[in-house]
Amino acid sequence: MRAIALFSGGKDSTYALYLAMQQGYEIMRLVTIKPEVKDSYMYHTPMIDFTSFQADAMDIPQDVYTIGDDIDELREILRNYDVDAVISGAIASNYQKCRIEEVCTSLGLISYTPLWGKNQTLLMKDLIMAGLEVMIVSVSAYGLDEKFLGKIIDEDILAHLLNLESKYRINVSGEGGEYETFVLYAPFFRKRLKIKGLSVRWLGSRGLLNFDGIEVEDTG
Repeated sequence: MRAIALFSGGKDSTYALYLAMQQGYEIMRLVTIKPEVKDSYMYHTPMIDFTSFQADAMDIPQDVYTIGDDIDELREILRNYDVDAVISGAIASNYQKCRIEEVCTSLGLISYTPLWGKNQTLLMKDLIMAGLEVMIVSVSAYGLDEKFLGKIIDEDILAHLLNLESKYRINVSGEGGEYETFVLYAPFFRKRLKIKGLSVRWLGSRGLLNFDGIEVEDTG
């Protein structure tokens, strides 16, 4: 089945893409939305400008659009693709999932969300076991401080996140915006990404990384 993937560069859209490929979906293009609004409820925003390096590493064509959260704008984009399905990384956000489904239904497309409704602790463990290298690039929740920025999510970091979930009721997968991520490698990548220089920008109770640049390295 031919599909496009809504791709933000974070762990959820990347892992959803990986699972869809395992299910036999043929991914024709990545569709990346660069939201016009500062705090979009629909689209992941950190490191959007670096997703072209991920597309290169995957060897999948990418289209980038700048739109707002109005679903009519998304509909106008998706109607131009001759595919059967749209892949997205929604986990628990009814707002995001329902709006994507509404657009897909109106266009006669399947909305495939392989992460939807899964236990989020198990999902994080599965993601780590699958071999995704996921870097935390922003934090904005109590208990998540500067030391988390730039960390690769592994079993130790997951244990810290689970402890914070227990203490402060954060969402372990960051579904509430507690943290955002950028994927450096996944099993279907043909190349690996290497960050060239990191700096931290701290703004009151939240912080984010700045990348000086990215190198794309062959994995062979």
